[in-house]
Amino acid sequence: MSGRQLATLFCCMFIIGSAEVAAGPMMALMGRHFGVASSAIAYLPAAYGLCYGAFALVAGPLSDRFGRKRPLQWGLLGFTLFCALMPAAPTLTAAIALSALSGLCAAVIQPNALALVADLAPREQLGKRLGQVFIGLMLAFVLTPALSGRLADTAGWQASYYALAGCGLLAWVAVWRGFASGGGHAAADDGFLATLAGAWNTPGARRRLSASYLWLGWVAGFGAVVAEVAARKLALSSTAGGLLAGGFGLVIMLGNLCGVPLQRRWGEAALPAMALCGALGILAFLLPFTALWQLALAGCLWAFGYGCAGPLHHARLSILSERYRGTLNSYHASLLNLGIFSASFLLGLSSEPRPIAWFCAAAGLLTLSGAALLLPFGAGMGLARAGKA
Repeated sequence: MSGRQLATLFCCMFIIGSAEVAAGPMMALMGRHFGVASSAIAYLPAAYGLCYGAFALVAGPLSDRFGRKRPLQWGLLGFTLFCALMPAAPTLTAAIALSALSGLCAAVIQPNALALVADLAPREQLGKRLGQVFIGLMLAFVLTPALSGRLADTAGWQASYYALAGCGLLAWVAVWRGFASGGGHAAADDGFLATLAGAWNTPGARRRLSASYLWLGWVAGFGAVVAEVAARKLALSSTAGGLLAGGFGLVIMLGNLCGVPLQRRWGEAALPAMALCGALGILAFLLPFTALWQLALAGCLWAFGYGCAGPLHHARLSILSERYRGTLNSYHASLLNLGIFSASFLLGLSSEPRPIAWFCAAAGLLTLSGAALLLPFGAGMGLARAGKA
């Protein structure tokens, strides 16, 4: 796997992550633009996550049978188009529809991009390469909230979506030039439903996929709206909320880099320990903060646990089955984004004057239950084996 290919897939993950969090720091401004409460803007990432999760179930099996490159290109083109149309949306309903269509395209992008990593990287480097590509996703949590908040306060919220469209087009060009048409995978000859069933029946898959929803999906969903949560806890401007969310993104990236070293040191315990850390960080938002630094400390606990455990969890799934790798990635992406949808939708229901505490409590308790699913059950699923992948 070449450095250029790795960088291209890094960028693909960056743009789909950016689309999840771009609206977070701009909710107040977008709410005034569309004439709705700021919390209603949470329906944008909710629609994105719902369509992302639903269509990923189709994208994965198709990539296992017919290849990775062409679907990835179509996904990037669609993403570019719908992001470019977002600033012209006349109503919130139209914006939600465009966000949903962007999510559908992201559902094509992520399974194919991650399956390409597993197809092309040597097995002994898989965990490392996945972690590097996931930094692209997490970098979105650093740069995008800060930039979108700043752009919203200076050039208007529409500028962020034009920037996303431009990045999508550049990624399409890079995929077109950087990958062979087949993508390097061994095609499965099963039918569509048989492919779905084969992946679902892979030993260990169901429990880990359940954690993809209950832990990773809700933890990531919290990240999509953390700027609004912070603004509800402490009165913050769009720029301040975006900078805070961007700071959390830096901690997530630090977690990405620390996951494999912690796995080497702690072995089996690293994944559930860091998953628990992320869940407790969300519950810490229930505390009665009076200063920004207090809220930032709680957010760092969530962000570091999320950053460490996310790639470790995905690496486990990637080695469960080579034959159904793309389909397992699609299940994972579907359930993860169902979690993002659930968290965003729940926040949308918590419009003022309802307190934000009940949202944090629900998200924290669900992620705790998901972290419990990541506890080791049997030596055959050990992290040591995942670390060698």
